[in-house]
Amino acid sequence: MRLKHIEVFNAIMLTGTASGAARLLHVTQPAVTLTLQHAELQLGYALFTRQRNRLVPTSEAQALYPEVQMLVSRLESVRRLSTSLRQGGRKELRLLIVPSLAVRALPDALKLFRKRYPDLAISSRMLHSHEITQAIALREGDVGIVYGMNQHPGVQQVAIAAGRLVCVSLRPARVNDRRSTVELAELMRSGFIRIDERDPIGAMLAEQCARHGAEPKGGLTAQTHHIAMVFAEQGLGPAIVDSFTAAATTSSALQVRTLLPEVPVSVQALLPQGERSPKQVADFIEAFKTVIVSAPSG
Repeated sequence: MRLKHIEVFNAIMLTGTASGAARLLHVTQPAVTLTLQHAELQLGYALFTRQRNRLVPTSEAQALYPEVQMLVSRLESVRRLSTSLRQGGRKELRLLIVPSLAVRALPDALKLFRKRYPDLAISSRMLHSHEITQAIALREGDVGIVYGMNQHPGVQQVAIAAGRLVCVSLRPARVNDRRSTVELAELMRSGFIRIDERDPIGAMLAEQCARHGAEPKGGLTAQTHHIAMVFAEQGLGPAIVDSFTAAATTSSALQVRTLLPEVPVSVQALLPQGERSPKQVADFIEAFKTVIVSAPSG
């Protein structure tokens, strides 16, 4: 199959009709029909059957589709990268950052950074760590701030800070528990708020639980560290988050205790691989490092 065959095949799979595929691809319906006929002639079998004005995929088409989806995804990545490269001379600092670090650390870092670059245009996007890694590899951002180590051939890493996992919970009515630490095994027996396992820290926490050979009892799962802490403040249970997120709280109702056994958490800056970053990027990283290192870590 040629690329134009694949584009038409994918568009028909998405829309179910030749007219819908034509609108999606911004071409005429006869052009879609002709390309589909050429593809089927080249393959030697039908890809679709017509049923009530709809094109229904054959078993061969259904077998091909997962591979076509992966190829289309890669083609979209090429398109996005080529667009980013064309816009390489833009006078703007594009920041990508995980949501919890955008709550307090990012505004503080921007205040510091703005003293040196008051007129520089800055855009910020909140994404999850794996999304930031992909976007930096595609040159869709100048610098990304993420949790944990990210092994990707398209990015380089700069260490910013080292923290740890902590337990955030409501302060007890009676001040009879002054412990600054809490055992994970203890929390597993009573249940706690954890981070989705698709998050690097959520994955680390899941690994720690697995080492105990048991599933946590009950509890909630939150998509972001900040939401987990909000749940804890509302009395829905203790939350296990990173020490940087915990440092951003201004609530006097919450107590922060180190989780045992200690689980280290790192914050990294991601940059496009093989590319010399502008001085503004280095200065932003330095400003962010200054802010996050000086913050209390719980």
